[in-house]
Order: sequence, then C-alpha cells, then structure tokens
Amino acid sequence: MRNLLFIGHFLVASAWSVAQEPTRVFEPYKPVPQSVDTPATAPPGQITVTIDPRIDATVTRYTELKHPQRGYRVQIFLGDRKTAEDHKRTFLQKYPDVPAYMSFLAPNFRLRVGDLRTRLEAERLLRDLKTLYPGSYIVPDEIEMPRLPEPPK
Repeated sequence: MRNLLFIGHFLVASAWSVAQEPTRVFEPYKPVPQSVDTPATAPPGQITVTIDPRIDATVTRYTELKHPQRGYRVQIFLGDRKTAEDHKRTFLQKYPDVPAYMSFLAPNFRLRVGDLRTRLEAERLLRDLKTLYPGSYIVPDEIEMPRLPEPPK
C-alpha cells in the first residue's frame, strides 16, 4: 500500500512538473521588406587602396627569410662524410621530389630526408624507404615549408 501511495505521489508530482514547463514556439525568420525606392544591390563604384611602401618592404623581407616549423624527417644514414654524400646522391636520383639534408653531429654526418608536417606522412615515407634503407627511422626536426609558386604577372 505504501509503495502504491509513493508511486501515485510520484506520478502526480511529475505530471505537475510537466504542466509547468514553458511552451516554446518556433518563429521562422521573416526578411524585412525593402521599399520600392531602395535598390537590391549597391551601385558599382571605385575603391582606392593606398599602401605604405614600408608594408611592401616588410612583406618582401618576410618572404625571403626562412620560417622553420616543427615536423618530421626520416633519417636514412649516420656515418662518415663520403658515404653520406654518396647516399644523398643516390637518394636524390631515385626520389628527386623529396628534399635531402646533411648535417654534422660530431664525429658523424647524418642524412635526413623529407619535410613532413605530420607523423602519418613520415610513416608513409618510412614505409617506402624501408626496402632501400632498412635502418631508417623517423626523427622530429625543424622542417622548411614548401615555397608557393610565384603569381603570374
């Protein structure tokens, strides 16, 4: 009996709370009517832009500087200079589109390839290079962003 009273009280309380919910009405957007005198589009005109020459100089100087970004490269060799140069030459003959970089870390030279923004891109390149360079691995490095093509003049 007690359980029935509790359930009945719960149903009455929940029905009361449902009845007290505010009603929400959807009103679609109605555009404001334009008068007959106002044209729908603005008439064509001229815009004159005056640019300070210092801004052009700053943009030119900014594009000439290097802006390294954190990314990944695949290291394919670590050893003496002559062998590193040979590996670089053969690599660039097989993959002319992939940049190769030699750096000196005493007493060895290391050869790293690619300018890869994500780890996934680096994994793909590593998978392609594993057959030719079985000891290669991915390293985080500062990469150079690709140059954008010059706009036609």
